[in-house]
Amino acid sequence: MSVRTTSLSLALLLALPLTAAAQDADSMFSFSGFGTVGVVHSSEDQADFATDFQPDGAGYSDSWSANPDSRLGFQVDARFTERFSAVVQLMSEYDYEGSHEPELTLAHLRYDFTPALSLRLGRLAPPTFMLSDYRKVGYAMPWVRPPVEVYNTSLAIDGAEIAYKFNVGTTAMTLQLVGGDTDAGVIKLDDTIGLVGRAEFGSSTIFAGYNRTTLSLEADPSVEALLALYTQVAPQLASRFRFADNDVTFSSLGYAYDPGAWFARAEVTRLGTDDGMIAGTTNMYASAGWRVGAFTPYLTLGKVKVDSDTSVGAVDPIGVVNAILAGHNENRRSLTVGTRWDFRENFALKLEASHVDAGAGSNGGLTNLQPGFERGGSYNLLSASVDFVF
Repeated sequence: MSVRTTSLSLALLLALPLTAAAQDADSMFSFSGFGTVGVVHSSEDQADFATDFQPDGAGYSDSWSANPDSRLGFQVDARFTERFSAVVQLMSEYDYEGSHEPELTLAHLRYDFTPALSLRLGRLAPPTFMLSDYRKVGYAMPWVRPPVEVYNTSLAIDGAEIAYKFNVGTTAMTLQLVGGDTDAGVIKLDDTIGLVGRAEFGSSTIFAGYNRTTLSLEADPSVEALLALYTQVAPQLASRFRFADNDVTFSSLGYAYDPGAWFARAEVTRLGTDDGMIAGTTNMYASAGWRVGAFTPYLTLGKVKVDSDTSVGAVDPIGVVNAILAGHNENRRSLTVGTRWDFRENFALKLEASHVDAGAGSNGGLTNLQPGFERGGSYNLLSASVDFVF
């Protein structure tokens, strides 16, 4: 997603070359990158499969599309002292504006007060999910893409994070407190604050998090004008349904077990809202795979359950609210089978097939719906990707 460039981010970019001139750049800087070349086919030709608010994808727009999964990223890590470091990351991928223009996805300073206590300041990838730190680095994951039932968006945050690490017996604990704002064009998050905990013991990892924010959506001017009529004809609805300043909570719980020869992981998240234009949902997935030489076959189950109203019925005298609420209905279940093949160092080929069953009246998580689209059906996805790091 595109996020605005803050003054702090620009200052950091300017500071890096100035500092390099004063010290040994070879020992201070390290460069790395990652990328995915992926294609996906959807059997539904009256709507598109897309990710991260992309306007189109595979299905109606293109039978096969590279837009949902392909990306290229570059990262610079700088260590000024033993305690003071910085990260800058640029990434190009298809975004909500239909552009591949590179965006500044990470740009933050880090200071380690002690080996256990650290502070990061700038543009961060908030630890919303278990795999938040590298969810865009396909090579770091077994799947073509992380399960979209849970990993349905990726937003950077401009703010700060305090992390504290400690041990409880043989369990390594990490607590992270994060706060800040996000401006991603179609969506804005203000006054975000979250607390995340991670416990690692043996081959197991437990992850839990809770976040609160104020969420605003960019609406079509014609829709906003129609909603303004509700203040006259249905004032109670007008007070409930709005695009700006929605109070939202996000809770997450995950578990992963990975002894080496195989893995199993599951996550459950819940988006809680104040019953307005933002739908409350419960999202989950469970996945398991086996490592056999260079191959990792896997199986994933996913589910999305919409907890908010998808219609207010005859209470809506104009029909705009009902139409928007119908768009919230993304109830679905999915079954995915696939395999990863590490065919050479730093390269992985992945093949994946998914079947998705939408609930009654549901769009199945698809976008760019056409007049011929029938809700509540099913569709299949075929995906292939080559992931690499350097």
